[in-house]
Amino acid sequence: MNKFDKLLSQLNDLIAAVLFILMFVDVFGSVILRYVFGFSYRWSDELARYLFIYMIFLGIPIAFRENIHAAIEYFTATFFKKISHALQIFCDLLITLTITYIGYYTITMMQGRLGKTLSPGLKLPMGYLYLSVIICIFLLLIELFRRFMSSYKNMPVKEDIIDEVNLR
Repeated sequence: MNKFDKLLSQLNDLIAAVLFILMFVDVFGSVILRYVFGFSYRWSDELARYLFIYMIFLGIPIAFRENIHAAIEYFTATFFKKISHALQIFCDLLITLTITYIGYYTITMMQGRLGKTLSPGLKLPMGYLYLSVIICIFLLLIELFRRFMSSYKNMPVKEDIIDEVNLR
């Protein structure tokens, strides 16, 4: 991992952690206000929801980088290295196409009326909420590119495949 990738990863981790802390403080404060003092702010629940959404969308690239997404490893473990490698590349390309499609329509939606609609409590344009999807897609594309480059460098060569066939 080069310096830029490491900095981007650390920044992503830090922002997700800060959002979690802010969400915790918001929810804890809201509970205290509601049950101890008998009132609550109308915008507090909405803020917690938006912080949660941003935290989740920032967590997706982190989970992808750490390879901790739910996956069916039984099938890839039973294949030869070359087939498993090709399957991983195919899945990454499918993910790239899917998130590009989602990103295009999210940008279209942000530019339309939905992006300018104000949220009920905070009175923020909903485009700011949809921006979390775009940020996630941007970071996920970087992670996909990084994974593709590292898997291209570690692609099994013919001798590895022959050794693996002989072991089975």
